[in-house]
Amino acid sequence: LETVTRTRELHREARRRVPYPVIALVGYTNAGKSTLFNHLTDSKVFAKDLLFATLDPTMRGITLPGGRRVIMSDTVGFISDLPTQLVAAFRATLEEVLDADLILHVRDISHEDTDAQAEDVKKTLTDLGVDALTGAPIVEVWNKIDCLDPAYREKLLADAGEEGPIALSALTGEGIEQLSSRIDAFMAQHDDILTVRVPVAEGALLAKLYQMSEVLERSDAEDFVTAEVRVSDKQRGPFREAFGPFIDG
Repeated sequence: LETVTRTRELHREARRRVPYPVIALVGYTNAGKSTLFNHLTDSKVFAKDLLFATLDPTMRGITLPGGRRVIMSDTVGFISDLPTQLVAAFRATLEEVLDADLILHVRDISHEDTDAQAEDVKKTLTDLGVDALTGAPIVEVWNKIDCLDPAYREKLLADAGEEGPIALSALTGEGIEQLSSRIDAFMAQHDDILTVRVPVAEGALLAKLYQMSEVLERSDAEDFVTAEVRVSDKQRGPFREAFGPFIDG
């Protein structure tokens, strides 16, 4: 487990140098995280009605409706009263959540114990050191609305509202578009849109521009490259340190 933890820390350190934010899917086992992950990323991650069908974090890059690139992470499902000897193993697989920019708490809203399951997930996150004050923002995703009684489903959709939980079906795809748009809007709150003018001769700096930001528009002149870039919250400080003299305005 110590080896696994060290290896994943090296992977996370590499991802920290990538300008894309990370979104982690968490939830009780069988909540439908892997099915949702597959739908969002067009992947074929193993998704089955089994305990711990996902035992290792899976990462994929996706493009949101506004053109923004993000990294989506699928994690192991939680369970109540986890045996002590398994806590360390779960901690190793769930450490991805600690570096996430946004956490999607996927709930099987059709399950009779959905509220109790949600509390178990929140407790596990708190035990990991992730809460409303210290961790990434958490958005609830109410999955499996296709399994609900029509009347209760309508009430649930009304209760969710525009700023509340996202109600969807990972199986049918209903509500996926709203989820993507919500993620896009959330990420946009923390971005800087900047214009930089970099001398053409500064080839290494131009390469760094693409590593540290998302280039939205580029114009090449004889002496300078002018680019409009999107800089994420996590890259704001390093970007301004590297490109400070070249930022317009």
